[in-house]
Amino acid sequence: MVGISGERDQAEVRMVLTQACNRRDAVDEGHVQIDHDRVGMQRVGELDRVQPVRRGADHGQLALMLDQRPQRLDERLVVIRQQHPNRSRTLPFGLVCQGPDVSLAAVSVQPAERQVAVIGAPLDLGSGRRGVDMGPSAIRYAGLAEHLAEKLGIEAVDIGNVEAPVAESTREGDDRARYLQPILELCDRVARLVAEARRGERTPLVLGGDHSVALGSLVGMASVHGPGGVVWIDAHGDLNTPETSPSGNVHGMVLAAALGLGGEAFAYDEWVLPAIDAGKLALVGVRSLDRGERELLKRLDAKVFTMSEIDRVGIEPCMREALEHASGSAFLHLSFDMDVVDPEHAPGVGTPVRGGLSYREAHLAMEIVAEEASVDSFDVVEVNPILDRENETGRLAVELVASALGARIL
Repeated sequence: MVGISGERDQAEVRMVLTQACNRRDAVDEGHVQIDHDRVGMQRVGELDRVQPVRRGADHGQLALMLDQRPQRLDERLVVIRQQHPNRSRTLPFGLVCQGPDVSLAAVSVQPAERQVAVIGAPLDLGSGRRGVDMGPSAIRYAGLAEHLAEKLGIEAVDIGNVEAPVAESTREGDDRARYLQPILELCDRVARLVAEARRGERTPLVLGGDHSVALGSLVGMASVHGPGGVVWIDAHGDLNTPETSPSGNVHGMVLAAALGLGGEAFAYDEWVLPAIDAGKLALVGVRSLDRGERELLKRLDAKVFTMSEIDRVGIEPCMREALEHASGSAFLHLSFDMDVVDPEHAPGVGTPVRGGLSYREAHLAMEIVAEEASVDSFDVVEVNPILDRENETGRLAVELVASALGARIL
């Protein structure tokens, strides 16, 4: 840390260095100039050097100190804050970046020892629109593993994709729950990989694919830990059943199925349902519910934060309350459907709905996740490259995963 003090104004400068070294190792010479106070430049040579400098009788003492460095960061950052003699701080008035021109979101507050198991689930049978089966590839292509490793120090082990059926060679089956059997088979493959990752003390990150794949994530987590809590961030409720669904698309039934409310059609092999503790469910960003979903929500002990409520009170209190409600069970799962973000910022999604979260609201929601809760597993779903603009939605998915795992501006 570089500290600067004076009689009239005070400033605090925080320097983040590129690598760890011994306390007396030399660093690149640098300087800080505070023009409005006419303080001269002071070169810094060693990390533990403190040298008072006087410049005339009218100036206070200038002390430059370096007393703290993180162990692993990829950039140097100097932040200057104005501070008055009463110790009250204002917002930063100066910002200087040194080194590579990279996003400031590279700074992490999460422990570097977290390991993430990336599992691709390239499924599009659960939705009424083709293309989300390419979502895992789009997210990987946007630099997921590199971003986590280089910016956050998180090891991402990519297990690859589970085998997925394609519509052209698959029987549709009952039109009330189309392609249900092959969807359940894929979810079982996802569940086994998720369970294996948890037993290996890794954090499963499932890349969809349509939102049906979340059933596999939740079944896998419950097979290891028992029923857990879920924060479901989605424009839709996904609480239909084969009897209430107006479309027959299984991605709109997955949450009801995980709650054990999907009926006998969702019984599969040795699955133990419900995979969700009924009192530990929170939905955030909802702006499109079918009649059957609204009726079911009246009977559930779930917290529901619609876009109308987010508009009124803001995303921060809604996310904090959602996390508090869902926490405290056997595990905490976060399922993020990219269609919760407004199509202006996430055009390539399976089921776009206008009026969603803004770019900053989505990031803040994930930053709060990193601050408030220890999430045990993640889904990021419904990225559709066919509808996207230059992989904009895939890149946003990578950014949001990083924010949920601890990326910060400062």
